[in-house]
Amino acid sequence: MEENEYSSSAFAIAVVAMAISAIFMAAAPLVFIAILYQGGFDTVPVHSGSGDVISHVNNTVVALLFSGFMFFFSALVFFFSKKAVAKFLKQRDAA
Repeated sequence: MEENEYSSSAFAIAVVAMAISAIFMAAAPLVFIAILYQGGFDTVPVHSGSGDVISHVNNTVVALLFSGFMFFFSALVFFFSKKAVAKFLKQRDAA
């Protein structure tokens, strides 16, 4: 099998990855709101495995970091899977 040959299973995987990453990008703001709802705008304690409080973190910063990372990673996957789908469609049209 040639490297440039159109593969329907790879096309399906790219489409599914694109759809799932789009859902995760849409859910990132909801994750931000959910984290803020859990801890508010104040600082929240960080516990060790034994239950002792190690330190405190600003919950707003944590919410921004988690939801931002979720959105950024999903956007990367979406971008590259969209490029793969376009490549597969171009190969299909050329064949």
